[in-house]
Amino acid sequence: MRVLVKGAGVAGLTVAFELAARGATVTVAEMRHGLGGNASWFAGGMLAPWCERESAEQPVLDLGRDAADWWDAVLSGQVTRAGTLVVAAPRDAG
Repeated sequence: MRVLVKGAGVAGLTVAFELAARGATVTVAEMRHGLGGNASWFAGGMLAPWCERESAEQPVLDLGRDAADWWDAVLSGQVTRAGTLVVAAPRDAG
């Protein structure tokens, strides 16, 4: 199977990776220069599903944990789990 993935951000590159791992021939198309150059820089690669727990449903936490485990498996030895610090928001003060 040949697949064209449009976009080289986090989602596009992850989809391309998974399709290639399943035997597809994948081409990634990106309008900008380079792959992943505009993807998720604000989060700095942080996966912290526990931060969502205060306001999100259980499935969000479950999917976040699964995602963290996926990255750990795919990038074996390159993922660091160092805990999470959740600072109280102003709405929690009152």
